Amino acid sequence: MNAKENIANIKKNVLNSEVAVKIIKNSSWMVGDKVFTMIIGVFVTAIVARYFGPESYGQFNYALSFVTLFTALSTLGLETLTVKAIVDKDQDEGTILCTSLVLRVIGGIILTFIAVILIRLIEPNDSNTHILVFILSLTMVFKALEVIEYWIQAHQRAKISSVVRIVAYVIIAGFKIGMVLLGGNLIHFALIHMLNVIIIGIGLIIAYFRNREEKFKWKVDMSYAKSILSQSWYLILSGLMATLYMQIDKVMLGSLMPTKVEVGVYSAAVSIASMWYFVPMAIITSFKPVIMSKKKINEESYLKSVQLLYTIIAWLGICFGIFVLIFSNPIVKILYGAEYQKASSILSVSIWAGTFAMLGSARGVWTVTEGLQRYNMFYVGAGAIINIILNYLLIPTAGGYGAAVATLMSQVTVAIIAPLFIKQTRISAIMMLKAFKLEGLIKK
Repeated sequence: MNAKENIANIKKNVLNSEVAVKIIKNSSWMVGDKVFTMIIGVFVTAIVARYFGPESYGQFNYALSFVTLFTALSTLGLETLTVKAIVDKDQDEGTILCTSLVLRVIGGIILTFIAVILIRLIEPNDSNTHILVFILSLTMVFKALEVIEYWIQAHQRAKISSVVRIVAYVIIAGFKIGMVLLGGNLIHFALIHMLNVIIIGIGLIIAYFRNREEKFKWKVDMSYAKSILSQSWYLILSGLMATLYMQIDKVMLGSLMPTKVEVGVYSAAVSIASMWYFVPMAIITSFKPVIMSKKKINEESYLKSVQLLYTIIAWLGICFGIFVLIFSNPIVKILYGAEYQKASSILSVSIWAGTFAMLGSARGVWTVTEGLQRYNMFYVGAGAIINIILNYLLIPTAGGYGAAVATLMSQVTVAIIAPLFIKQTRISAIMMLKAFKLEGLIKK
């Protein structure tokens, strides 16, 4: 079968599938939202990075990465479990959403205090970083409003969040450009970052109450809270481990290198490498309720859906990776300028880590559906350990490039190597390896 026939076969299979058409329709809104924000974001980020320079831009990203280590904990592992609870109708939606909101607010407040105390111990003489961490930590509290996203995902109504985020992004882009024109500093930039979260949260709440079909009363149910938290601690710990191997590179770069310049250059490379993440994340989000529903109906159809998801994610990563690898030098030069040129070599490694990171995110749907989320902690923990050890060995001599190599190796460990050692999750790693053969798209 030649390439033309393969493409025709793929198109026919997709168009004849009601599920596929629904997924594409829902994903198109999320992808459209992210394409729009990416086009604006790439240039606005480049303007801000050029304005601050590698040193100051690195200091901001150091503080942001430090706070992000706690952000995974603030979600309390509720995202996938809450979507599942809404799909399964474990409780009425008002109870599920209100209880999740209260839990996340409490978690955000506690973690804000912890982050502020720890940064003072780690960087005792850097008052500017203390202020940045405090402001950025407050976003964990305001992000609790984004529990509405759970309802949106469960009902595949991505249009709602897409419109809210587009409006918010345009407003915030204007604030960032205004900050540059008026000569703002890092504190102003951090406040704008927090404002973005507030606008999105309020917009989602308003949109929910205007678009919901069933008017459930919002109330907190302590028995549901205890039940959901008893299931989520595996996800909380695995989320923390995942954040460690995703963000610890910047934190260690800032700690092990004499200045924050390397963090700034590395952040510029990672920013480009992650540009395509919105596409696979939109597809994963759309597949989530479909896969969960099919598990109850037909095992064969369910497994085919999981395989199809892995295959789509793998080949999206390959295509984007090849493109960026070819054009890494001009992309960095055009966007960030000569000060950030070293980012091109870092980008050539970082771009491939994203493919395995997105495959890991896709597997998260499968593990929750199978009730195997407890194993996430093992292989994500293995990835975090690999990343920390390699960062410690490579950063002093190779700087940001060493951090990129460490991240790539940790992502491969989490996505494929570690799951192979566990009998219950081995099939997922094998399916991921099959995904690189395109079988899931060509064969129905």
